[in-house]
Amino acid sequence: MPSPATDRGRALTGRRVLVTGASSGIGEATARALAAAGARVAVLARRASRLEALAAELGGVAVVADITDDAAAVAAVDEAAAALGGLDALVNSAGLMHPGPVGDTDPASWRATFELNVIALLVVTKAAIRHLADGTDPTVVNISSMSGRRVPGPDGGVYAASKFAVHALGESLRQELGPDGIRVTTVAPGFVRTPIFERAEGDDDEVTASYRERNATLGLDAARVADAVCHVLAQPAEVTVVELALTPSAQQH
Repeated sequence: MPSPATDRGRALTGRRVLVTGASSGIGEATARALAAAGARVAVLARRASRLEALAAELGGVAVVADITDDAAAVAAVDEAAAALGGLDALVNSAGLMHPGPVGDTDPASWRATFELNVIALLVVTKAAIRHLADGTDPTVVNISSMSGRRVPGPDGGVYAASKFAVHALGESLRQELGPDGIRVTTVAPGFVRTPIFERAEGDDDEVTASYRERNATLGLDAARVADAVCHVLAQPAEVTVVELALTPSAQQH
């Protein structure tokens, strides 16, 4: 009897997948897992050197762009689809977090959070829809967070609000695109060991350090989330995984 890994490899072999936020963290791990399973991967992010090295290693396509620029995001999706000969799946993994209570944080950080976590996700998804419509078992996977299911505390309220939005949009997109055969899944991990807090310049040092410590001590390996994404994408066309939530066993809230 074939193993689940063998079945997954068969399901993913040749699938054309665009992964955003792929220069590090969950996005990078997902690109690696998909390529290992036989998918053809386009990786999208801002950091050219890291992205190009990853694409070369995986035999994939590097598309360098800042997806908070609407025109650049649309052009990047089109470039990826052209390079792969179409799209079968999109993994929206790009995201950021600026921790801290509302009373102590800069409105510019709130806007940046929503621009990347919500608006850019929508722009990229809209641009991908016309390519996915011609794909095989077309699927959109949005990387949200357990913070999109409950507010973890006052230091994470703005981030949680953006991820609540991702959950809501995932459900609305599932209803919108399902009749056209495009599946939409929300993947909601808890703490994951990624560099997300290393990029939190200008944030409250004490609050950021606390999140960084919990991330390092409690967080899942990003490969665990990547495995969840592969599981979603390997499902047969008649199955839609609406939400897949996973958290470290040691994380209680």
